[in-house]
Amino acid sequence: MKQEKRVQQQRRPLFCALQNHLHEEKVSFHVPGHKNGVNWPVDSYMKQVLAMDQTEVTGLDYLHEAEGVLKESQALLRDVYGSRQSYYLINGSTVGNLAMILGTVSKGDTVLVDRSCHQSVIHALELAEAEPIFVTPTYQEEKKEAVGWDINHVQSAFEEISDIKALILTYPSYNGQVAELKELIEYTHQQGAVVLVDEAHGAHFTLGSPFPLSALDQGADVVVQSAHKMLPALTQTGYLHVGKHVLEPIHQKIKQYLHMLQSSSPSYLLMQSLEYARYFLSQFTREDLQQTLAYRDQWLELFRKSGLEFWQSDDPLKGRLIWADHSGDQLSLLLEEQGFYPEKSDHEAVLLTFPLLKDSEKSLEVPNSFYLPEEVTRMENKEATKRQSFDYPGLTSLEMGYAEQKQAEVKKLPLTEAEGKIAGQNITPYPPGIPLVLKGQRILSADIDSLQASLNKKHRIVGLDKNKYVSIFIVKEFS
Repeated sequence: MKQEKRVQQQRRPLFCALQNHLHEEKVSFHVPGHKNGVNWPVDSYMKQVLAMDQTEVTGLDYLHEAEGVLKESQALLRDVYGSRQSYYLINGSTVGNLAMILGTVSKGDTVLVDRSCHQSVIHALELAEAEPIFVTPTYQEEKKEAVGWDINHVQSAFEEISDIKALILTYPSYNGQVAELKELIEYTHQQGAVVLVDEAHGAHFTLGSPFPLSALDQGADVVVQSAHKMLPALTQTGYLHVGKHVLEPIHQKIKQYLHMLQSSSPSYLLMQSLEYARYFLSQFTREDLQQTLAYRDQWLELFRKSGLEFWQSDDPLKGRLIWADHSGDQLSLLLEEQGFYPEKSDHEAVLLTFPLLKDSEKSLEVPNSFYLPEEVTRMENKEATKRQSFDYPGLTSLEMGYAEQKQAEVKKLPLTEAEGKIAGQNITPYPPGIPLVLKGQRILSADIDSLQASLNKKHRIVGLDKNKYVSIFIVKEFS
């Protein structure tokens, strides 16, 4: 970032307005009920924080009709990302995905959707009563992951269906892997459709090399990011960016849905953290990057000396740690026993995410050793190296559409008896929140096997009750 622009980005208008308000306010006769923390214990660390948890009093603006400090704060965000307009999300990237899709897709519209999408994308499609066609990601051996899309599949869909409204993609993957976007975006635009991108894990990509190119810089129309995943923002925060070439009616519709779906009492703690994350990003230097990568490399050296293998993702701040002949779940437990908590684990690896650091941050220390016990039971090689993939055709659709689902009856069946039935609920291992079984799809034997394996490992699965029963739609046969 040029020095002149970096200086302009040093402003934090919301933070300054909050500081000024705290200086002027002697007594709170307004909500919230903690009244700047006066009724919290004196020794509570929350007491000081709560003074910043304000409401829309004079001078602090209003998120949904921003005219003052919040308008200026979001304008600074827009300038960092180079969008037409950028918005703060105080209900996470989930609400961003909902608003992005509802603002661009109408009832009955056909849309192409990445099959590895987050559950919030599926929920948005259901609310819109769209007709999704799912594009299966391609397994890439070098990345050891299903990531990216065969443009031939996308072209086939446009050739067979005359009026596809949107292409909805996930970029990067949860593990930090990316695929070629630009050609896909250009082709989709040539067909008259918009490109919507869930970039939850890529809010830092705007920094440029060595990070992958951001979806917005590659021509995406609307992009949603989770600010809290890789930037120093509070959990439940995100950004929504509208591309410069997006038509004004679509822009206004997205804005309307943000107003409808987000809280009418937005948290000033969350918004202040969103502003700080933008400020932090705008002031990030090459020296900061060197400090960040040096910290990561110290950990990688420690793990490698301990006999572990590290698979670097396309995102330099993410990668998967491998313990040969052991599952990722076993490694995760071992890490946690020593105080190191990974992002997630699966059958073969644990996912690590590293922080962006300032060059001035010298207090983070890496331990001298990491203990790997020898007595832990080893797994068979085929189990240790088994990979999760999407074994579906290139293009798939729901067996029962969302409009028909509204009229259908639902009953419960044991998971073991659900093969061939139509799922009445999304079944989603969490994390990463990607539905394994979609509401309205026919349940396959492979789906049941995957779910059983996750249950055996005590993974959390949203969509199965405590008795391992699944909801299925009752399909009435007519003679």
